[in-house]
Amino acid sequence: MIRRAIGLSLLAFGSSCIQPPGPAETAGDAARELNFTSRYGELSGVLGMTATGVRDEFVNRRAEWGKMVRVVDVELAALTLEDRDRANVLIDFSWTRADQGTLKTTRVLQGWSNETGSWTLVREKRVSGDLGLFGEAVATLDPAPRPDVHFETKVIR
Repeated sequence: MIRRAIGLSLLAFGSSCIQPPGPAETAGDAARELNFTSRYGELSGVLGMTATGVRDEFVNRRAEWGKMVRVVDVELAALTLEDRDRANVLIDFSWTRADQGTLKTTRVLQGWSNETGSWTLVREKRVSGDLGLFGEAVATLDPAPRPDVHFETKVIR
């Protein structure tokens, strides 16, 4: 009898400690999933996480990812909730162009909404860092060919 009472009280108190994740946690999880999955150019799995009004722009901005643009690292830098259904997320991208060896960084502000019951990307814009991550036209510097710096070969006979 005592064991049953203790078991029931533990069950009652133990189940009240488990709470569903809050809006900040679910918004952060959605932002991480979308950005980590899309970094290699695989957009089909995350298109449902974008609002229909920004879907075409989202695909166009990432058209070169996995081809000419190599996203090396994605980091969620900050997340702020405007209210329970709207969040702003700062994402830092480290990336290179396939034809260059320079590591570049770009910070992007993404707006997220939870009005449909799941978090969706509703807007994004570059706020700082290098241009070119989203296909912006960037002047490339082609260095002039350098002369051969080797000494002449001398043959000893």
